[in-house]
Amino acid sequence: MSVATWVQQTKNTYLGNATAVRDYRVQLRGNRSLILFGLYLAALIGIALIYYMDTASSTMVSVVEAQRRLKGFYQLIMALLGTMIALVTPALSATTVITERQRQSLDLVFSAPVTPRYFLVGKMISSYRYTWMLLALSLPVTAACVVLGGASWTDVIGAFVLLSIHALIFTSIALLISTIASKPVSAIVWAYAATGLYCLVTGGFSVAMVARGFGFRTTDEMPFYVALSPFTVSESSSTYTVVFGQNVPNYLLVLVVALLISKICLLAAGAIISPYGGKEVKSLRAHGLVYMAAFTGGMGYVLGSSGSTNPAIWAGLTLNWALMPLVVLLPFVTCYGFDGERRFWPNGLASARRMLDGTPAGGLPFLLTLVLLSAVAVAGGAMASGSKIGALYLPYVLYAVGFWSFFWAVGRYASSFLQGVKSARTIQFGVFVVICVLPVPFLSALTNETFSNSSFNVWDLLVLRPIMQDQIERATQAGVYGALLLVLAAAITARSESIFKQRQEARRQGYDGNIAAA
Repeated sequence: MSVATWVQQTKNTYLGNATAVRDYRVQLRGNRSLILFGLYLAALIGIALIYYMDTASSTMVSVVEAQRRLKGFYQLIMALLGTMIALVTPALSATTVITERQRQSLDLVFSAPVTPRYFLVGKMISSYRYTWMLLALSLPVTAACVVLGGASWTDVIGAFVLLSIHALIFTSIALLISTIASKPVSAIVWAYAATGLYCLVTGGFSVAMVARGFGFRTTDEMPFYVALSPFTVSESSSTYTVVFGQNVPNYLLVLVVALLISKICLLAAGAIISPYGGKEVKSLRAHGLVYMAAFTGGMGYVLGSSGSTNPAIWAGLTLNWALMPLVVLLPFVTCYGFDGERRFWPNGLASARRMLDGTPAGGLPFLLTLVLLSAVAVAGGAMASGSKIGALYLPYVLYAVGFWSFFWAVGRYASSFLQGVKSARTIQFGVFVVICVLPVPFLSALTNETFSNSSFNVWDLLVLRPIMQDQIERATQAGVYGALLLVLAAAITARSESIFKQRQEARRQGYDGNIAAA
């Protein structure tokens, strides 16, 4: 493909997208949108008036106190807008694809020369544009903050930029969930759950940083993740991070994070709804490898800059916990069955050639490549910051390889005696919960021993024990656990392949018998 063709295709995708134009007309059809906009604006103005009247009711206040109250008024308005973004955006995006699937119009859409990327970008633009319309409607209230002296136009514009970036993140996540869910209600519920989890995690970091510096900080330099929460945009819009000696506004760094999240969500959604999935799945997995290497490399660099006394041990802990979110994606990578699309049918045990095509044979090579690439990235990032990674790091790498190989084998075993890929995925995730999550409260009730106790105790029965502490003896334990998990993975895999071959042979004999009888 030539550069001119690529530029033209990209222009057609983002400018004048037919899906976005159609959805835009549907959104503004009738009086529903006007009523919604009116109620939203009335509620925003009402809350602002109540707060301002309470602030202005005091007749004797100092200039400092008056300025503090006006600043609080501005912070309240921005917090309300952040709440609006978190509430409205998931609901707008979570039903976009699932409604098309229920109307059985996806096949009709893809029968035309429309790619999944074109279709999904159009859906994203339509939802994102609606959110921006809500932000624009709030300008009269935010302008009042500027007129009264609670903020400047620079503060307002910076906060609006951050809010729009958060809206892009929520739109991307909800759009991905819309392609996975089977019903609109479940899509909305899971979209709100994902948005709530994001706000909880980022809000905790952001509020802690703002509270630590609020009121007495002499500089706006703060880590960029302070701007990842939609509820602290009034304080984080003016902050910056020093990168290679340059003051980079945090909203630019958050924009990069949002674009990366949007990209990976679009790729994942495209791989799910694509009729064939080949190109989209390969692109998704390739991007996943690059993203994971960049993410773990950055974590390794931050770890090395922190001045840890045991950088090798901390690098091992960082590697294993950074990989832990993969448990959500693991069932889609490893399990196989005959009740889904053809790319989930069994096609062998492991093949490096299949690593990126999304078939079951590429599951193990993809997982091992991801683990080893992340291990190299963590070590490289730590060493780039000046830390020395010694031999104690290797047992943690072995543990990571054994851990993910074991749960890959569990997925293969569940798939070998079940016909359905969905059932196998459920069992694999359930085994992870039973082995890694449920023992924690059980063992806590069973013993008074703590993780910090270095002697042998009942906590050693927990498979996650080696990565719970930064003790040197835990590094040896990580190596032992990793080796044991690899042995178990080999045994489970051998058994699963034997069961699968027996079932295939029985199925073949049944077919032969039916043919002979006919």
